[in-house]
Amino acid sequence: MASSFMIGTTSSMTSLDQLTTPLLDPKSSYLPYARVNNKGNGGTRGIGSPVADWTFGILSIAEYNQLKTFCPGASADVYINTKLDDDTFETFQGKMIWPNQPQDRWYAQRKSFTVTIRNLILIEGS
Repeated sequence: MASSFMIGTTSSMTSLDQLTTPLLDPKSSYLPYARVNNKGNGGTRGIGSPVADWTFGILSIAEYNQLKTFCPGASADVYINTKLDDDTFETFQGKMIWPNQPQDRWYAQRKSFTVTIRNLILIEGS
């Protein structure tokens, strides 16, 4: 199992800092369920597949375009190696969702840019 953020369109992934245009590691979050529902007994139940968010503090246009190669449309199938809540890394296959809202642009850079990878399926033996 790799101990860094990685991405690829196949299970042969590349570390973000080794891409043609390197990216700094994102601030990440990992949710083990897509949502949580309240139960009648006062408890909760996790429903749906895991979700990861990668937030990049600042992306140059070259870095933004590098990331866009993995998701040229509104969404794309990708493989990622991402950090879990316990600070370990695991490899997943999932659906990368490109944001569909106004972007915080600042002198040809993107600030606080977040991509979501949902429907995560753990790749065993990663």
